[in-house]
Amino acid sequence: MINLSGIRQHRLGFAAIAIGAFLYFSGAGNPCSAQNDPIAAAARRLADSQAERSPAASQPVEETTAKLDAPANDALTTEADPLDTNVTIDTPVDLDASDPAGPRVPLSAEKYYNLCVVIPAAIAILLAIIFRQVVPALVLGVVVGAYMFLPCLPNSSPYVQGNSVIGGFRLATEYYMLGAIHQHGGEEYAHLKIIVFTLVIGFMVGVIGRNGGTEGMVRLVAGDTNSRRRGAVTAWGAGLVVFFDDYANSMIVGPTMRSVFDRLKLSRAKLAYIVDSTAAPVASIALIGTWVGMEVGYIDQGLQAVAANGPALLDANGNVLTGMSAFVYSIPYRFYPILALFLVFLVAVTGRDFGPMKREERKALSQTDSDTPPTDADTDTNKTKALPRWWLGFFPVVGLVLGTVGVLITTGWYSEKTIALVNAMDNTGQSVWAQKAWWVQAGDVLQNADSYLSIFHGAIIAAIVAVLLTMIVRACPLRDMIESGLEGMTTMFSAIVVLVLAWALSQVLQDLRLGQVVSAHLKDAGFALQWFPLAVFVASAVVSFATGTSWGTMGILCPMTITVGAHLAVGVDPAESVNLIYAAIGSVLAGAVFGDHCSPISDTTVLSSIASGCKHEVHVWTQIPYALIAGIAAMGLGDVLCSVYKQPWYVGLGAGALFLVLWIFIVGRRAEPNFELADA
Repeated sequence: MINLSGIRQHRLGFAAIAIGAFLYFSGAGNPCSAQNDPIAAAARRLADSQAERSPAASQPVEETTAKLDAPANDALTTEADPLDTNVTIDTPVDLDASDPAGPRVPLSAEKYYNLCVVIPAAIAILLAIIFRQVVPALVLGVVVGAYMFLPCLPNSSPYVQGNSVIGGFRLATEYYMLGAIHQHGGEEYAHLKIIVFTLVIGFMVGVIGRNGGTEGMVRLVAGDTNSRRRGAVTAWGAGLVVFFDDYANSMIVGPTMRSVFDRLKLSRAKLAYIVDSTAAPVASIALIGTWVGMEVGYIDQGLQAVAANGPALLDANGNVLTGMSAFVYSIPYRFYPILALFLVFLVAVTGRDFGPMKREERKALSQTDSDTPPTDADTDTNKTKALPRWWLGFFPVVGLVLGTVGVLITTGWYSEKTIALVNAMDNTGQSVWAQKAWWVQAGDVLQNADSYLSIFHGAIIAAIVAVLLTMIVRACPLRDMIESGLEGMTTMFSAIVVLVLAWALSQVLQDLRLGQVVSAHLKDAGFALQWFPLAVFVASAVVSFATGTSWGTMGILCPMTITVGAHLAVGVDPAESVNLIYAAIGSVLAGAVFGDHCSPISDTTVLSSIASGCKHEVHVWTQIPYALIAGIAAMGLGDVLCSVYKQPWYVGLGAGALFLVLWIFIVGRRAEPNFELADA
């Protein structure tokens, strides 16, 4: 019998090579060709426009290099990327012979491809949806993007020397895929820390699965009842408690609740949805955590740009608007994360589902005990089953939480920025730090913390606690414990592959400057101020969905949103315009979370799949309908009512919440067992 899936995969590979070759060799289809000499063409264009440029214009434009979910203290840096081509010929270029990509050149991808820069993202997302295979779709997206970017490299780059087909393949594999691990131009070892963190969490989960800790926590949480509602609401509540970081949220709640959901016959897809929909939404609106510093920094950047070119923006009381105050005032206008959290609660309480999730729930209900996914303790029938002790699983999780928070505080307190804030004095010689409220001080410390290092050490502490407790009480033989831990790590490998490829595609799209293209079109559209928040939400969602990074989207669009919004507010009543500015800021931050939720290449979406033990394509396919409904409520009832029809924010939230309640009770249905699905 012919293997149709194999033929399809080969066709996908041939399609990638054909598309990349066409984009490179076609003079009409390749805007970067410029008469077969892109560097000379760029020089001619710059020479023609030199007379129109002011002396200041010859300086390189400072832009935010928004790397994939970079930490807050590095979010506003402008560190040069070896593939960044947005410089001019008369700008000195630092040559780095050790970097295979060669020096930067005066070519900018968005000028040549314009909206065509969305092609790699469209290929990856559409193929992932059509074929339900994420890995080959991501690989094709990276390869096509690399071939598109290849003509924009300098002639000195080894990737353009020799055969172009081979050069594009090398660029995709050597620079983007391998480079995704050590993250070009980003924080040192940031992505590698996440990979190790994920593996160590897998080790911990394997250990507590073998020593009886997981089963003990299941009995403690689920009790002797079969309350599926109690299990789902518990997962939702746990997601709200771990509010300080989205990565930590996913990797704490997911492994902890996985066996509980299996015990109550709740699907892994439902767990992944709850984990993913409580991680980023709650972290994005929390006043203390790893997100607030990054978001405040992006807002501050836009406010400073406005003040540098005219009067500073004022709040409703006539005070100069600061990044922190704008962040707080924009929270009520974050309609999507608030409504997404409310929708999760509705689904958990009512037990009603719709879309593909309903099928997964029916399938989970139809499983017998033999169909339930085995824990690490059950994988070897020769192993003696450990006694269930809840504290053997609880204290490693506590170690993960306390270790993460402790390192967050430590790295934030001893950072150079925090030390400078503590030592700062006002004009009267009084300490500026002592005059701040404690929550402001805590926010400053967490803003300057190293979130990647924190979750890295938190995971190591958790694994050590799990191992020590197991050895002290002799819950299982040492050999069994180590083998179970290693088996837990192996379950993470396939998901890590998806995570690395998602990082690679995100870097490709950043090099092709997708965000800048969308920003330019949004800026030139000339929206009326009352429609601006809705337009910003859509643009932010599109960029986040295509790139798979909410932080990168915020870094690109947030400063631009504030400057454009301030320009549109000229001549508008100040009392009205300031609320619309808050709504626009809330929309760009909320839209980034919405697009990130829907994107199959988002790292937080991948981590939620990993933590919940759910197939990534199943998680994406089952979560999208819920995210879309919450997004429609946020746009249609939140942004439109409050911005266009000038209603207070609580009217928009109330209308959105009412819409979700009606949707759940009208469209949603409780799952019923279907034993034919259980055998599928």
